[in-house]
Formats: sequence, structure tokens, C-alpha cells
Amino acid sequence: MIRALIFFAKVAVLVFIAVWLANRPGSVLIQWYGWQVQTSVGILILFIALIAALSAIGWRIWGRVRGLPGGLKRGRSDRRMRKGYQALTQGMVAVAAGEPDEARRHARRADSLLEEPPLTMLLSAQAAQLNGDEQAAKRYFSRMLEDDDTRFLGLRGLLRQAEREGDLRSALEYARQAYDIRPQTPWVLNSLFDLSLKTGELERALEAVEESRKRNLIDRETARRRRAVILTEQARSAQAEGKTAFARDYAKEALDLAPGMVAAVRVYARTLIEQERGRAAAKAIEKAWAHQPHPDLIELYLQARPARTQKDRYARVKRLAEKNPGHRESELALGRAALQAEQWADAKRHLEAAGGQQPSEEVCRELAELAERQNDDREAARGWLRKATEAPADPAWLCTTCGAMADDWQAVCGHCGTFDGFAWQTPTRAGAGLAADETLARLETGGNAPADVEDAEATDVPGKPAARQAAG
Repeated sequence: MIRALIFFAKVAVLVFIAVWLANRPGSVLIQWYGWQVQTSVGILILFIALIAALSAIGWRIWGRVRGLPGGLKRGRSDRRMRKGYQALTQGMVAVAAGEPDEARRHARRADSLLEEPPLTMLLSAQAAQLNGDEQAAKRYFSRMLEDDDTRFLGLRGLLRQAEREGDLRSALEYARQAYDIRPQTPWVLNSLFDLSLKTGELERALEAVEESRKRNLIDRETARRRRAVILTEQARSAQAEGKTAFARDYAKEALDLAPGMVAAVRVYARTLIEQERGRAAAKAIEKAWAHQPHPDLIELYLQARPARTQKDRYARVKRLAEKNPGHRESELALGRAALQAEQWADAKRHLEAAGGQQPSEEVCRELAELAERQNDDREAARGWLRKATEAPADPAWLCTTCGAMADDWQAVCGHCGTFDGFAWQTPTRAGAGLAADETLARLETGGNAPADVEDAEATDVPGKPAARQAAG
């Protein structure tokens, strides 16, 4: 409709001009080199318009003829580019499908058609990786570093190569360079964090945590937990190197972030005890016990608040257990302390509370000792020891990712590399019950009472019988 209106408007303008010229006739005389031409004004205008139209048509034809070679060349280039990008796409599909030969063939074709190495080097590198040619892949990734547009991709490829080869130092350096280019990229910050931990550069790991928090890649609680774990590891390292002041400060900061961090409170309490600040150490342990009771804290607590007799030690343990009443570790600690203090009724009550419906191996062994020491009831003791061989295992430090067991807490699992994966929990039965078997064998052969009974009064830590030591 609009086009029709425009057409009629043009016709109307032409008609108007023709009528206007017809109502205003005139003549034109041209004399040039002896030639004389006389015509009307309308004819002259029509002639000029015709010449102009022919000139325009001729110019366009000349432009087409002159641009024909370039057009043919551009058309051939466009066809090569389309085929090149098609080969590049097919190569990426082959990489995703895990077809190395097909990927390498398409990479060569794309490289020859596109003649733009930055576009095809990534495909070539990935094809080389699929073929198991790590050196060729490394060469391609290294060449990508020479171009600003592909440098970031090249760094990522080299980083992954270094990780596969176990060269964590080089991988960390590549991660730093990638961070300089794109500090906001999540995988860059995650790589910085993981590699800094694995290479022992804990300060760098803390910086990665702070940067991730600033960019909202992790929430506030996650950042606090990660900082607490790293600071605990720093405290442990400083303590091992004899840097007591640094160990204390790192551990104190970790406990401010995570009050129940058992490894941190152990370092902190030891440093305070060494400085003869037992009262402060006891308060720190009591605060940690309220969040996360752990048997290792009992020995430290008794060092911080020493007592002369077993009854005094029982009273000390009572005070600690009151910070988390009813917890299994609280009841078990009270049961052991009462047993050493020969408070038989209290020992039985607390041990039964610790065991619940299905007492663990350790609780069964403590009840066996109670039966023998209180009433010299070896039959009852044997019964409890038999139960211990089939009872649930005692809690231990386990990696929640791979299930690996460790003698002590670790910031990073040495088996699967998981950060902050260790938790104090019950493992499977594999290997449990060995100490109970040994004690049961002594009882059934009429042997002497367990050594832990004889040495009870000389033991500084309640509840660490010889059978448990043998198992641990």
C-alpha cells in the first residue's frame, strides 16, 4: 500500500512538471562551431534527463565490470571461510564425542581453510590430547599465549596439563597469570585456592578466599569456614616449627571464626599451657567442648586444670562435660573418669548413657573393665568383650568424600584432595575389635587383669586403657 502511494506521488509530480512546462512554452537556441540547434525548453529538459539516465546506467555497468575480479575473489574466500568454520564445528563435535582421529582431521582442514591459527589451535590442542600426545597439546597451548585473544584459553590449557603431570608449581603460576587477565572468572579463583593449598602457600589461599567473597562467588559462612580451616593449618605448621606466638595467634583467629575447630583449640590450649596460662587454656577448651566434644581435649583440659587424685580428676571432667551434657563424648569421658575414681555406680550410668541402644566397641570394653574391677566378674567381662568384637567401631577422623581414615585432622585429604573433608564420625567395622579380641583371649586363658587396671592410679588421663591404646 505504501509503495503504491509513493508511486502515485511520483507520477503526480511528473504530471505536474509536464503541465507546468506546457503552460509556459519557450524556445532554446544553441550555436556551437557552426552548428545551430533550436528546440523547446521541454524537449531540452527531456534530452538532458535522458543523457543523465544513460550516464548513470553506463557508470554502474563499468563499476560491475571493474569489480568482477574482486567479487570472484571475495566469493571464493567466503566459501573457504564457510567450509573452514564448518570443519571447526565438526572438529569440536568430534572432540566432545571422543573421536581423536576425526577431530585431528577436521582440525587440519579448518587450519588450511581459515588460515587463522588462533581459531584452530584450541581444536588442534584438544585433538592432540585425545590422541594422548601431551607434548603436541602443550606446544599448541603455548603458541596460544602469543595472541592476546587466545592467551587466556592457552593458560587454562597449560594449567590443566600441568595438573595432570603433577607439576603443581607450574599450574599455580599459570593460574596467577590467568588471574591477572580475568580476576573475576570463577574457575581461576577456584584454581588459585586449590593449588595454593596443595603447594602449601596458605597466605595465597587466604587471598583467594577473600577475593571469592568480594565477588560473591562464595557466601559469608563458607568464607569464614575456609578461613578458619586455613588458619588452623597455619597454626599447626607454626607450632611444628616452634613458632609459638604465631601458632597461638593463628589458632585464636581460627577459633574466633569457628569455635568448635578441635585442631585449632588443641594448638591454642597447648601454647597457653606452655606459657603457664592454664586458666585461659581451660576456658578455651570448655568453649570448644560446647560446640564439638572430642576425646583429645580431655588430656589438655586436665593439664590446664591439674588434680592430685582420681576423684579430683573426675570432678574436673564433670565440669567440662557440663558444657555439653548428654553428648556421647561427655558421657564417655565421665564414665572413664568415674571408673578410674572407682565411682562404680556413676561409671555404669555414664557408660550406659554413652552406649545407648547399641554401644560401641570402646564402651563395651569400658563396661568389661567395670565388671572385672567392681565385682571381679570375669564372665560378665567376657560377655562385654564378645559384644565389643561385633559392636560399631569407635569414631575416627574420616574423609566425608572418599572415606579415608586419618590418625589426626587434616585440612586437605591426602587420598582424594578434598578440602575440609575430615569429620569425627563412626567408620565401618573393618579392623575394629582387635583390642577386645586380645583382652578376651587373656580372660579366657585365665590371664591377669588388663594392664590398664593395674596402672589406673598412675594414669593422668582417665579412660585411656591399655586395650584402647593397643587399638589406636
